[in-house]
Amino acid sequence: MQDKQTGSALSSSLLTLVAITVLLGIAVMMLPKGYDDDLSKVGQGVNTVVLIQNKGAQQSMDLLNLLNQVRDDYQGRVDFLIADVDTEEGLAFKNSQRLDSSELVLFGPDGTQLNVLNNSIDEAGLRKALDNAFRLPP
Repeated sequence: MQDKQTGSALSSSLLTLVAITVLLGIAVMMLPKGYDDDLSKVGQGVNTVVLIQNKGAQQSMDLLNLLNQVRDDYQGRVDFLIADVDTEEGLAFKNSQRLDSSELVLFGPDGTQLNVLNNSIDEAGLRKALDNAFRLPP
């Protein structure tokens, strides 16, 4: 005896699989864009913010979340980079700039260090610091 519902079950399974795939694709597209870690971009003619990141520190996560809140509004005018202190390049950058872990560093287009911010800043304070340091219109 053959089961007549086999075709229906197969269609339902395929439809469910397609729906799940589409939803996962949408979810991935909604995630914040990744951050570039090419620190050679500092001083290459663009205003730059570098997060000195220590993945084990809550302060770094707080600063990363803060950057995610403002980054889209500054795209095209400011590059956002990460110096991961768990990498040789990130640690060397942190040390060469005489910085602590879990800080935001604002660099002018020529690579001049304009400001260093820590995790005591909020979104409004970060926006003000960016606008002032980079002389951007609000």
